[in-house]
Amino acid sequence: MTTPRDDNNDDTNLTEQQLQDSNVTTQRPQQPTAGKTKRDDDGPVIQHVDDQSHSVIPLPEPQPQRDVTFTATVRHHVTAFVTWQRPEMSACSSDGVTPSDRTVVGYRLRYGNTESSTSTTMVLDSNVAAIDGLPPSAVYWYQLQYLFDDGSHSTWTDRQLLET
Repeated sequence: MTTPRDDNNDDTNLTEQQLQDSNVTTQRPQQPTAGKTKRDDDGPVIQHVDDQSHSVIPLPEPQPQRDVTFTATVRHHVTAFVTWQRPEMSACSSDGVTPSDRTVVGYRLRYGNTESSTSTTMVLDSNVAAIDGLPPSAVYWYQLQYLFDDGSHSTWTDRQLLET
């Protein structure tokens, strides 16, 4: 004769038995280190503590106070933009600068301070020049030369003045 079976009771007993027989741990599994395997000759393992209450950040030693004198100089600079019209390209050039059989391919701009004998030259592809770093309240001169496709160039234009 067979006795009726209580399926719910057997399942409970089976689950309790599995828990008792299983390997239950409360420790966090060790994390692998970037694809490397720890070997005996790698040296000691350094463990980092997640709980920040155990770590103490050392404070730097106090330094003796020193009297320091600071000096500041403020210098303002000016950027000047010089622009000019492109020469007209016609069969009969009337601008007096470009002959009709040559094409302007660039420009040469020369400028300098009126109180100095030195000058600076810039070679440009367009008809706009940005001259940066000029001190304020100064007077500069500039002049232009056209560069042609055959390697030649025009004479320098008359000097023009620029005040910063």
